[in-house]
Amino acid sequence: MDDTLARQLAALTRQFYARTAPSFSATRQQPWDGWEQLWGRIAPLAEPHDLGRPLRVLDVGCGNLRFERFLAQHAEGPVEAWGVDNCPALMAEGAAHAAAERGAAGRLAAHLVELDLAGALLDGAAPDALAARFGAPPADLAVAFGLFHHIPGAAARQRLMQALVAAVRPGGIVAVSLWQFACDPRLRAKAQRATARGRAQLGLPPLPAGDYLMGWQDDADAFRYCHHFAEEEVDALAAAAVAASPDATRAPSDSKLDPTTASSASSAMSPLPAALTAREVARFSADGKPGNLNRYLVLQRTE
Repeated sequence: MDDTLARQLAALTRQFYARTAPSFSATRQQPWDGWEQLWGRIAPLAEPHDLGRPLRVLDVGCGNLRFERFLAQHAEGPVEAWGVDNCPALMAEGAAHAAAERGAAGRLAAHLVELDLAGALLDGAAPDALAARFGAPPADLAVAFGLFHHIPGAAARQRLMQALVAAVRPGGIVAVSLWQFACDPRLRAKAQRATARGRAQLGLPPLPAGDYLMGWQDDADAFRYCHHFAEEEVDALAAAAVAASPDATRAPSDSKLDPTTASSASSAMSPLPAALTAREVARFSADGKPGNLNRYLVLQRTE
């Protein structure tokens, strides 16, 4: 993607959340169905080896910390979370929730870091340097839910995946969701209409394949950048983070079909830092009324 366009789209998304934070957060209070499936698959892997300390979680794109509230109810022991986001209003609400949870049960402690993640990636931040900017100790579990589709460009998304691997301890788990909204004809048509309206209103050039603008409720001036992930792009993200070795294998997928050919995997894949290796341990679809709007990709750091 052209750098100028990528920065326009990142700025548009940042402005969207600053504008819509209260109404957006009001619709983002309940846990995703996919989180139940995810936790059932990874709980034994993610729990700390030292049972005397909390589960350390890094949540990049944490928003209002609803995933942390979910974890506080599901983990065997206390949870200590490091949340990274670029929307102060959502983070402030999340801090209030965390304080209430801590006061009620003493199971959740949260540390929040404000970071323009898309800007750092577009500036070329290396995965290990970006991981250091998260400000967290090596995590047992690093997640990014509802985030990757807001990062413009395949190369930037691949570096973000690598940064998440760099941010966990050996044996730690990385879990991300990749939005496949174009699998739903209604959402695809809605995104196409919003893209045409937004481009005309904002004077934007045609967007690359798989890239859309999406609006919000009745606000005619609110647009955010969203990317639909074709399955080959999920493959590319996994390959960017999984070490290329003779015994590196991909976890079985429950589906290889994607009804769109919205975009192709980027050839701009950068290698994982030499000191790191990871393996794919799960891939599945969940969420939304059809139950397949998010594709979950789960990796485990091995070194």
